Amino acid sequence: MNKQSLAARATVVLASLAVLAAGAAGTAGTAQAVPAQPQTAAVSTAAQADGELFPELNGLRIKAVGSSDVYLVLDGERHLIPSSVTYNALFRSTDGVRLVLTTANIADGGPLTAYAYLARSTDDTTVYLVSNGLKREITSRALDAYGFNTGAVRTTYPSVLAALPTAAPLT
Repeated sequence: MNKQSLAARATVVLASLAVLAAGAAGTAGTAQAVPAQPQTAAVSTAAQADGELFPELNGLRIKAVGSSDVYLVLDGERHLIPSSVTYNALFRSTDGVRLVLTTANIADGGPLTAYAYLARSTDDTTVYLVSNGLKREITSRALDAYGFNTGAVRTTYPSVLAALPTAAPLT
C-alpha cells in the first residue's frame, strides 16, 4: 500500500468515526461524507478499481447524495437494499441512514436478496439475517447497532435454517 493510498484510508477511517460519533450524539439527520479515494496513475487490481473494503463501516446504512439507493455495509462492502419492502423487513426505521457524498469508493458486495429477512428457529433464540441463500447469525449487540427490527423476526422450523449455509456472523 503506497503512502497516498494509506493517507486516503486514514481519511476515510476518520470520516467514518465522525459519522459514528455524530450518530451517537443524535445528529442522524445531518449529512456526513465518506471521502472519495484519490486517483492514482495505475490501478493494480480490479477490486481497487471498484472500491476498497471498509470493515470499520460495518453496520452503517448509507445513501449517496442525489440517489435513492440505500446500502448496508457488511464485511466492509456495500450491499444494495433492493426495495422499501426489504428495507422495512430488516430495519426499525430510516433514522439511521447516513447521507454520504459517494458510495463508489466502497467495494460493491452485490445486492441483498429481494425480500431478505430476519429469522430464528422455534427451538433457539439466535437471530439470523437470511439473504442470498445464506444465514448470518446476528449477535444481540449487532441487532441494536445495525438498527435491525426485532419485531420483524420470523420464527421458522429448525430444519429450514439448518438447510441454509452459514456465513460469518454479524457482530
